[in-house]
Amino acid sequence: MTRRGAAVGIGVAGGVLLVVAGLVQATLGAVIPDWTGDKLAPVGLGLVTVALGGVALLAAHRLRRPGAMWALGLLGPGLLSLSTGGVLAWAAAALRTASPPPSMDGGGDAVRTLAGEPVRVLLTVLAAAELLMAAGAAPLLALIGGLGGVALLAATWLRRVPLGPHIGLALLGVLPFAGAAWTGLVPVLLAAVAAPLLVVVRDGHRTPAASVR
Repeated sequence: MTRRGAAVGIGVAGGVLLVVAGLVQATLGAVIPDWTGDKLAPVGLGLVTVALGGVALLAAHRLRRPGAMWALGLLGPGLLSLSTGGVLAWAAAALRTASPPPSMDGGGDAVRTLAGEPVRVLLTVLAAAELLMAAGAAPLLALIGGLGGVALLAATWLRRVPLGPHIGLALLGVLPFAGAAWTGLVPVLLAAVAAPLLVVVRDGHRTPAASVR
């Protein structure tokens, strides 16, 4: 088996575990809080964990083709799920971070991609911050923030999404959480910073430099 093949296999296993962890949290989180991080909103965060597992599976599948960002996608969902899934997500996170580094072409391609995508990197950090805030919020707010964080990630990195759906993902990523948590300064600032950056990302789709690598 090639190194890339091993990375795909490990990534798929981690993604499946992440989906299972999310389903268990959504259905049994209130029964086994010690295993699910004792969250205020186990159902909402469980669904967010399932969504992260879906992103992880997509990233693992795309590893069959060259692309540094999809390789990096093995790491992000696993680490983010540590704030949404508790102990149940530990095995998935361990598998995702254990993917062989050579699957990212020695890491050089990933570093070059990140250096050339500063706006997307910043939006990814903002999405991670939204997910972390959602992890400690009340049930409804946790669900809104969790779905918003996943939508913000999708709007940031999915390059072939048509204009209408992309705008929908962008709005879902920043507005509901800011509106629901308007009394808090950070969610509102997050939306204010992310909105113009999403416009920059969308404009970049129209240039050859933003084509799928």
